[in-house]
Amino acid sequence: IDDGDLLAVHKTPQAQDGDIVVARLGDEVTVKTLQRSGQDIRLLPANPAYAPIEIDPVRDALAIEGVAVGVIRPQLKRFT
Repeated sequence: IDDGDLLAVHKTPQAQDGDIVVARLGDEVTVKTLQRSGQDIRLLPANPAYAPIEIDPVRDALAIEGVAVGVIRPQLKRFT
């Protein structure tokens, strides 16, 4: 997913390990890869400059808003 791309999302609260999800953590919304291992949940960024987000199910209010199903790359050049 590159800057300027549009993300097609299937609105659902259910996601599988490895899905790219739109996740809500409190008042923040982010797009990350969901990783589940037993009871552990992590949100992994595509950008290696950012750290994974470790989810504590007791402390953190995580809500899956949807799962990415496609990327639309506009072909028009933008003039600024």
